[in-house]
Amino acid sequence: MRVAFLGGRLINPDNPRAWSGLPFFMRRALEDAGVETITLAPEDTGDSKRWARFLYWRWFHRKRYLIYCDTELLQSHARQFERRLAAISVDAVFSPSTWPIAFLETELPVVFWTDACFAGLLEYYESFSNLAPPSVATGHAVEQRALERCTRAVYSADWAARTARASYRIDPAKIVMVPFGGNLQEPPTLEEAREIVCRRPASPVHLLLVGVDWKRKGADLAVETFERLVAAGVDCRLTIVGCSPPASRALPPGVTILPFINKSKIEDRRRLNELYARSHFFIMPTRAEAFGIVYAEATAFGVPCLGTQVGGLPSVVREGVNGHLFPLDAGADEYASWILGLINSPSRYRRLALRAVDEGATRLSWKVAGRRMAEVIADAVRPRVPSAAKLEAAAS
Repeated sequence: MRVAFLGGRLINPDNPRAWSGLPFFMRRALEDAGVETITLAPEDTGDSKRWARFLYWRWFHRKRYLIYCDTELLQSHARQFERRLAAISVDAVFSPSTWPIAFLETELPVVFWTDACFAGLLEYYESFSNLAPPSVATGHAVEQRALERCTRAVYSADWAARTARASYRIDPAKIVMVPFGGNLQEPPTLEEAREIVCRRPASPVHLLLVGVDWKRKGADLAVETFERLVAAGVDCRLTIVGCSPPASRALPPGVTILPFINKSKIEDRRRLNELYARSHFFIMPTRAEAFGIVYAEATAFGVPCLGTQVGGLPSVVREGVNGHLFPLDAGADEYASWILGLINSPSRYRRLALRAVDEGATRLSWKVAGRRMAEVIADAVRPRVPSAAKLEAAAS
């Protein structure tokens, strides 16, 4: 089976750093599942006009204009995709976003796979807050067109699927849920992960947070939790990867900041893998999250996860399987208490960590996701068999 993979500047499947690496790992998962992909990458047009609109709304109205969710740009991309599709032979069109398919005219089956719909992102993430009215209108219109044109609408979490059903007109039969995996280019095997858990020493207790936005990822709360554990007599360390605290935020001894790890470099990937492997708990009390790839990464190493009951996280972190989710208003005492309960019961901790290993191998895995997506695309491609009622109606 061959599919056209719709790429672009923001969703470049050749770049493991583009859009949190999702297009890169999506394509690799499809290829590993036996799906041949042909990347179609359009050229951006009308840059000067789009930037003029961006600056107008920013300077005169203090609003955010989405320069890549622009009708003229998306129409230009669609025409470019159509010309490329006419020159190749593929069975279906695949997109990691709804935007590239909104204006696409094709007879081929169209499948997208994403972690949120526009209505779910609006006023949820800072980058989708305080939008200019034209961007709000275009965002909703583009989402609706994409849902009408697609053959399958695949979401990584139930939250995204529910939001799409509630906000847009969509045939429920189109919706499929396939969770993402962790963005690890060299993930541990099932046997390696089990061995990592069994070799993990009881002390010192290592906490890990991986995220790029100190405030949204709840890093302050993670630091406060660390302080509660230290106050309770726990020999503890906290490592925060990907972000730095505000200049006014003093950090206690035992907290290490690694502002940036480049996953394009093998030595940095190995360092991150080592951090996951040595960690006892992954703690990220995020304020907003569509899916949470890093929780899946931690799960692959058998690291129990602590997060919040927001967005798509209930589809990623499951109670008693790979961690625990707290209410958004939970404080450091609650986080520390949950961790202490497991620290004081090594057998319970090991059982949970080994369950997480299995969860990472059987559900939150790009290999598993790729096979499932290959089935979804094959089903979309498969000719629909007319029902007996339809055949009878056609004959009469």
